[in-house]
Amino acid sequence: MDIPMGSGADTLSEAMSGEGHDHRGETVLRCRGLQAHHHGEVILAGLDLDIQLGEVVSLIVESEWAARLVPRVLIGLESSDGGEVELQGTRLSGLSEHLKLQLRRNIGYLFHNSGLIHNLTVWYNVALPALYHTRFKDLQGVGEHVNVLIDRCQLTEWSNLRPAELDESSRKRVALARAWVMSPAFLVYEDPLMNIDTASGSELLDLSFGPTPPEWAGRDPRPADSAVLITSQGLHEGLFRYVDRMIVIKEGEVAFSGNPKQFDRRAKVHLRDLINTKEASDHEL
Repeated sequence: MDIPMGSGADTLSEAMSGEGHDHRGETVLRCRGLQAHHHGEVILAGLDLDIQLGEVVSLIVESEWAARLVPRVLIGLESSDGGEVELQGTRLSGLSEHLKLQLRRNIGYLFHNSGLIHNLTVWYNVALPALYHTRFKDLQGVGEHVNVLIDRCQLTEWSNLRPAELDESSRKRVALARAWVMSPAFLVYEDPLMNIDTASGSELLDLSFGPTPPEWAGRDPRPADSAVLITSQGLHEGLFRYVDRMIVIKEGEVAFSGNPKQFDRRAKVHLRDLINTKEASDHEL
């Protein structure tokens, strides 16, 4: 069966999801009784979760596999072992892959390994989703938008390089710009601090969630009021500054759910032990 290219939009502004509208508080993701396993390990044992527009949620899990599998199950890239997931009011169960693809147009995804296409330049890696969803018709609009994103992510001097010519932290920033390019309603960060050092991790978080620098006032291209899900193996103190809600999963069950203010020193010590996380790790902030 032939699958038509893109979303049917002829311009980038048409293809972007809900740009210019304030729908904060709307539910972007809802799951009920979600179950997932990996090689006999219980990853999720009946998760109930709602995420609204404008909310940043940190989901802390026990293993690297869990940090990668959970977000992919939530957006339909991987199958669950039970339960239901809705994205923007649409159930994933029973949907064709083509319809799932159209839903994911409204999702920006940052893979733990960046997930860049190695034979494309930085510029084309960032531009590819926008080019695809406009069916390559709005080259000027896409080009202008991509150039602004690349500048915002401090990648301008490397825009003609390929991923192999960059260090890991720079590849993460390329992947971040690509995740932003469609101004999605839902952003998913899959273990984003994996394989980068503390300083680079802080820079990535500040770039994602920090205040708008004065030089970008009134023209910041970061998606506004998106829902954000960040998965990670273990606790990363740097996330506390930016997240609205933290959820810790132990043996598939929710061991903690609350805001960072509720996550006091005693809880941190207890949960470090629960999820077998070292007091300090190479990528912990």
